[in-house]
Amino acid sequence: MWQYKALSVDEVKTLVVDDKWMATFEMDVKTEMERISQRLTGRIKELAERYAMPLPSLTAEVEVLEEKVHAHLKNMGFVWK
Repeated sequence: MWQYKALSVDEVKTLVVDDKWMATFEMDVKTEMERISQRLTGRIKELAERYAMPLPSLTAEVEVLEEKVHAHLKNMGFVWK
């Protein structure tokens, strides 16, 4: 306890601000940056998967499936316009 009384104001500031608060602050900032980076990486992967197939390919696939549905409806006796 007597050691604290022997410290100068600048030494106390260094202990409290630099060694304690700044270390905690630095760790919090790094943690937040990592969290944001991981979130952005996940979002980029999601968008890459979502837009992996170009629109013309999707349109062609829809047309093929639409023709199959019409054929099935016709076989069941439904008239599709």
